[in-house]
Amino acid sequence: MSSRQPTLAKNLTYRLTWILLFAIVINVIVVGIYYSSDRESLEREAIEKQLSLLTKAFDDTDLNIRSQAKTLFRSHPQGYAFALLDHQGNLLDAENEALIPQQALHTDLFAQHWQTRLTTPDGVTLLMSQPVELPSGTARLIFAMHNDPGHLILRALASEFLTHIWIPILPVAVMMIGANHFMIRRGLRPVRHAANWARTIQPGIPAPSIEEENLPAEIDDLVHSTQRTLERLNIALLAEQRRGAEIAHALRTPIAVLTARLALLPAGDNTEKLRTDLASLARTVHQVLACSKADALDISSESRCELNQIATRITANLAPFAYERGVTLSLRPHTNPVIVRATQEGVELALVNLVENAVLHSGTQIIEITVGPGATLSVRDEGRGIPTESFHHVFDAFWRGEEAAEGGSGLGLAIVQRLQLAQKGSVTLSTSPKGGAEFTLFYSTENDARK
Repeated sequence: MSSRQPTLAKNLTYRLTWILLFAIVINVIVVGIYYSSDRESLEREAIEKQLSLLTKAFDDTDLNIRSQAKTLFRSHPQGYAFALLDHQGNLLDAENEALIPQQALHTDLFAQHWQTRLTTPDGVTLLMSQPVELPSGTARLIFAMHNDPGHLILRALASEFLTHIWIPILPVAVMMIGANHFMIRRGLRPVRHAANWARTIQPGIPAPSIEEENLPAEIDDLVHSTQRTLERLNIALLAEQRRGAEIAHALRTPIAVLTARLALLPAGDNTEKLRTDLASLARTVHQVLACSKADALDISSESRCELNQIATRITANLAPFAYERGVTLSLRPHTNPVIVRATQEGVELALVNLVENAVLHSGTQIIEITVGPGATLSVRDEGRGIPTESFHHVFDAFWRGEEAAEGGSGLGLAIVQRLQLAQKGSVTLSTSPKGGAEFTLFYSTENDARK
């Protein structure tokens, strides 16, 4: 059996997630190309942000910029500078003033907001000036950036990504993934109902009606097509079962006639061999009939039977059969009634086949039939047992061990397993404490049905 595969809902959710991630990556690339191509806008945004920080850090008392706003300038003395001038052009505060050209400090464009670019042999210097309203009047703040060693432009680009991609898109993407997963699971619910319905189908039993209504057209068509196919298969199966039963019944009459005629023959080795072969043929016909009964076994939810009564009856019926072969049957009933969810006919057929198999093939003198513990029936012998490597073959139809007695057909244990599966039970094989084989039939009880 292959390992459990991911559900269709998970696969679709994964694919939609990858599609969303791909869309985000494409968006990142487009935004990156767009803003990278408009470098002037990024430069302006980076400088205006620094001017805004300097303006907010202005100290009205001392008429200068607070020291915490000067970290960038002190970390990169050759890269950034600022100057704060009052309305008369007097310098109030400055950092790395040498980076600012003198003509920028004495320009007549005092109250205007301007930006310029100066190209020098050692790089590019960007200058921006903007008016600042102070309690004493209007002042002017000049900012200079040379070669951007602090990567202010790169930070501005990252800010654009954050503003235009991460903040608006990621929450929407997460909500879309969650909503898609919910809708996919809800949309695939009819598929799960159809799968649960399919698990209830059993061979030879009409397909039950599906409880889910208003199925999507595709699933409804699949369910009805499956029902029609199962109806045809059940008809064919019933025909085969009926044909097998009819053949087996037809063979019982000539076998009975042959048995009567053999009784008239004089005793001798050939007569005994014929009787043995005819007994084997009769048992094979009986097993073919048992196969038909196993396939047609009708297990209803109300089927109940008591294991002690069945074990007592089968032991009494098969005691003469075992005695003729030098085998003694021993019964150990349970002290209390053991009521299980199964049909009496199904339990009897399974137990008969186990006991007959043990009598014919175990080579033992004592076979013990035990009821319990719990809802179990076991048949234990003290014979030569079954090799461990053959355990997984014993329930195969027509399989016979190398040391099996002559005359068997290899159907008995296969019939037992089919009967148990039909009754929602199981059968196991183990080595008995005294070295023989022990077959155990397991059944469900009323308490198991309530769990």
